[in-house]
Amino acid sequence: MKRAWRNVLFVCLALAGLALLLWIVFHDYAPRYNQPLEGVAPKRPAQPADDPVARGMWPDQPEQDDNALVMVAISGGGTRAAAVGWKALEAMREVKYRFTNADGKVVESNLADEIDLIAGISGGSFTATAWCLGKEEMARFRKRFVERDIQWALFRDLVAGKGIITTFSTPYARINVAAELYDREVFDQKTFAALPVRPVLRLHATNLALGQRFTFTPETFASLGSDLKSYPLGYACAASSAFPILLDPLTLRNYPPPLDLATDLTYLMDQRNAREDLNKAFQVKTRDYYNDKNNQYIHLADGGLVDNQGLQSILDEFETNGLINKRVNYRASPLRRLIIVNINAGIAPPNTSGRSAAPPGVPSVVESTMVASMDVLSARRWMDIKTRCQQLFAAKIDVGGTERSYAELQEPYRIELSFRNITDSATQRKAMELPTSFNLTSEQLQLIDEVVPKLLEEDPEMARLKAELAK
Repeated sequence: MKRAWRNVLFVCLALAGLALLLWIVFHDYAPRYNQPLEGVAPKRPAQPADDPVARGMWPDQPEQDDNALVMVAISGGGTRAAAVGWKALEAMREVKYRFTNADGKVVESNLADEIDLIAGISGGSFTATAWCLGKEEMARFRKRFVERDIQWALFRDLVAGKGIITTFSTPYARINVAAELYDREVFDQKTFAALPVRPVLRLHATNLALGQRFTFTPETFASLGSDLKSYPLGYACAASSAFPILLDPLTLRNYPPPLDLATDLTYLMDQRNAREDLNKAFQVKTRDYYNDKNNQYIHLADGGLVDNQGLQSILDEFETNGLINKRVNYRASPLRRLIIVNINAGIAPPNTSGRSAAPPGVPSVVESTMVASMDVLSARRWMDIKTRCQQLFAAKIDVGGTERSYAELQEPYRIELSFRNITDSATQRKAMELPTSFNLTSEQLQLIDEVVPKLLEEDPEMARLKAELAK
């Protein structure tokens, strides 16, 4: 009996020793961080100059209609969102788009190829990124991500050894394993430097310290004293899809020295207007937080926590320095068409908690406080976009006869692809029951492939646009 206890004690000590050894080896094991700017003092880029690219015009790309702005937002929702976004873009390719370019040549294009800006959140961020990398990348992406069991691939990497590191390392977490997987096996280690100028890509995460949207732009990274071009696209998608509890936040470094905000006119104007404008107050708070280099680390979670459809990106373009505002006020080449496509992969399975006297459990509470509230906020943003479009066209009605910048503007097109618009109740129920995960069955993907083109075809705003394009 004593010998058995000695054996148990020996095993326990051996395991404790092994755990201590692993802790010593991996305690400071660091993930790949964003890199500091090299060779130059950090400087926040100035507001974009009023040149063609800053107005969403592409004079070196004659296949692009510079009299139109096409903007797309793809929501979150795991592989479901990635699949819905992928199929929606494929369906948009089937919409013929003919126009006459600046050289007087008739160009045969399609609606998808006319996209100027695409925003992605969580699962939708993967599709938005693949789209910007080109048609060949989109074809590979279908196999590498949409049709693949990403959950199993992540589990495989954790079991293969990365899980040991995440257990004993303080900075290296499960999200870093996911980021490495996406970087290696989805995007071939491409960084932001691989992106073309057009379409503009907007990937969003949530800054947990501020509870605000974090956008992967050169301006944001400059505030961190960092270089966006060298940052892996797979890591940005990992941050955008780091849903709490399931995955840890992804961490960025915030490098010194601080910027000289005393010479930043935008910051100073925001400070002056912060009392009356809460949006300006939030912007000041964000700049101050990043400029305090005691905040050495920026922790990012799923972008859907503050904007689950990426619609705020499009709302921003109505503001002073946004593409929409600049184009509308540019008299030399008036904006004719503004086309906004909201690809919403959100689901709404029935909540049965009201059928029981027992209080809802933790999963139900999380769903109600996080997921449901995100959907409400996103719906309001979509309504805000519709309102801004109506205001824009109302201005055309008021001054279109005298202001050249408004003279040719058509009523903006607001196209929405959403499961709630499925007309067949049985099909809608199946779609609303699709899981939020990184693995869908072939039958579930087939359902998405059948439903999405119909949603685009049946959308009344899409029908109005097709009628105009057919003239």
